[in-house]
Amino acid sequence: MTLKSEDAALFYELFLPLLNYVNHHYYVTEDIDFTGKRVDAAKAMEVARFLWEQPSIIDDYINENIFPLEEMDILSNWKHCIPGRFIIERHLKKGSIFISTKGESVYLVNGIIDSWEDMLFGVPTPIIVDAVLLHFKDCIITDGLVSVIPVRFGGNYTRSFKDIYMTAKRNGSIIKSI
Repeated sequence: MTLKSEDAALFYELFLPLLNYVNHHYYVTEDIDFTGKRVDAAKAMEVARFLWEQPSIIDDYINENIFPLEEMDILSNWKHCIPGRFIIERHLKKGSIFISTKGESVYLVNGIIDSWEDMLFGVPTPIIVDAVLLHFKDCIITDGLVSVIPVRFGGNYTRSFKDIYMTAKRNGSIIKSI
């Protein structure tokens, strides 16, 4: 599952200028424009990491700019981001299952433009990733700056992750919005 194309465009219209703001105000990396056609992912990740460690920066950004109410709500919700390491346990039609390595919370996560299954084509689950989960409208996405950790899991771990997912499914505790 992915965002509608207009929602994907809106995400980038909000996220990339936010990265510019953070970098301009806090000098995280060299002066770079994240709104151009090509974005340096490593530099964007560095700035985003700084932002997610201090999400209250978003309040300053909102206060210094004028946004329509919907966009202001989206940005405000990002203050409740969930950075961490996650296990992608499986791909479903409605999104991919991310299991937090801290506390075993289970999230249904959508792709922004491509589904997680398409982005990770050929890589068998489970997969471990460093990511930041964000609420966007009525679903969870990442900030698009995800690192895959090259680890292979044995059968016991794979079954353990499956059990965590199945328990969350039975209990109705899969988190679909933040």
